[in-house]
Amino acid sequence: MILQRCFLKLKSAAVADSWFMHTSVMQYLIKTGLYFFNRIAPKTPLCQRVRAGSLGKNNDIHPTAIIDYDRVIIGDFCTIGENAVIEKNTIIGSHVTIGPGVVIGSEGFEVRRFKDEIIPVAHLGGVIIHDNVSVGPRTCIDKSSLGEYTEIGESTRLLGGVEVGHGIKIGKNVTVSEGTMIGGYSKIGDRVIIGRRCSITDGLTLEDDVVLPDNTVVTRDVKRTPQETGRL
Repeated sequence: MILQRCFLKLKSAAVADSWFMHTSVMQYLIKTGLYFFNRIAPKTPLCQRVRAGSLGKNNDIHPTAIIDYDRVIIGDFCTIGENAVIEKNTIIGSHVTIGPGVVIGSEGFEVRRFKDEIIPVAHLGGVIIHDNVSVGPRTCIDKSSLGEYTEIGESTRLLGGVEVGHGIKIGKNVTVSEGTMIGGYSKIGDRVIIGRRCSITDGLTLEDDVVLPDNTVVTRDVKRTPQETGRL
């Protein structure tokens, strides 16, 4: 989406840290623009991705779960645990398991810093969870900041306490272990295995079949090595 590409370009280090962006005039314009955006944008069609909710068949939804049924689409044969929260603009496929305390579709952490204050940026996107996905307890999946969706691919497993930032694309048959944090706008390929308590910086790409050991800190794109070919 053009709007999202422009936003990512503006927040890149080359632009955001330039002297021009830190002049008093630009700081005032950006600050005023953010106030206007945060007030107006959530009321526009951009923020109404799911306009009519629907509930499939044979779902097991705990009575303590909080779901915006008018703006959420849920497939068939899903299990949603106690105290789970599913916000608007979320689309969930069939045979999906959502564990206790999971939060889906919450605001991501996107802020702009000025000399005198910190202003959050309103998020307008949503979340898509494909078929046969399992989301472990206390996991948080943020909605995308602008027009796209945060997306979890088919047959992927997220274990407990995982943080999936805004705008992330996770492929099929991926395993993300406990306590891992994936920064916003990152792209995870198919059949990737991510160990426990890993940290992945914003905007990175992990190619298909990559394996990250426990406690790995990733600060650059990761490509599959020749030794990993055929491991699955």
